[in-house]
Amino acid sequence: MRGLTRIAIALLSAVTLMVVFAGTAEAATTAAIYHMTDPTRLVDSSANANNGTTTAITSVPGKSGKGYHFNGSSSVAIAPDSPSLNPGTANLRLTASVRFTTPPTAVGDYDLIRKGQAGTPGGEYKMEIFPPSSDTSLSTAYCLFQDATGAKASVRDTKDLDDGAWHTISCVKTATQVKVIVDGVPHSVAARLGSISNTKDLFIGSQSGGGDWYNGDMDEVSIQVG
Repeated sequence: MRGLTRIAIALLSAVTLMVVFAGTAEAATTAAIYHMTDPTRLVDSSANANNGTTTAITSVPGKSGKGYHFNGSSSVAIAPDSPSLNPGTANLRLTASVRFTTPPTAVGDYDLIRKGQAGTPGGEYKMEIFPPSSDTSLSTAYCLFQDATGAKASVRDTKDLDDGAWHTISCVKTATQVKVIVDGVPHSVAARLGSISNTKDLFIGSQSGGGDWYNGDMDEVSIQVG
């Protein structure tokens, strides 16, 4: 009987843990999701209506349905600042699928998703593609988060992405780490950052004011908070 009791308690504990973890996962909300089917305007399919404008973007076959093509010199999509795009101290996850063949050597790096810049009051977050350099011949994903105090953490992946295939990138900030995930493979560093909340617009395909122009295709951009 005692053995059966212990088994019952163990099963109950396991179920309780599953419920706790499930509840934690469900706490994340989609702040914005862009399926990129219409090149004439940036349409947010979340409940937050973080719609925006596009410039010099054309339509291409996407990873799912249609996607955006960025020309590397003037293409950009911009969503106005809104409270739902500012995570504060909550967890944050940026995701984008990209396809390109030209390394970003001509423009420095490719800005894929960016809200704020270095020195922006309230901090910043961004997803980039770093170019080949003296220490690597690869075009790799890079994530950076900076909080309102100026503390920052970044992480760079090791997979070469300029092969003309679709790759899915996620940049993740939690209470204890920042992480880059490329095609399901994570790389992380320990980090404890404070609040990130600024009044800048969300830029997709370049930095604020132009520069770091992305040259390639993009699809299924999303931002999750919590």
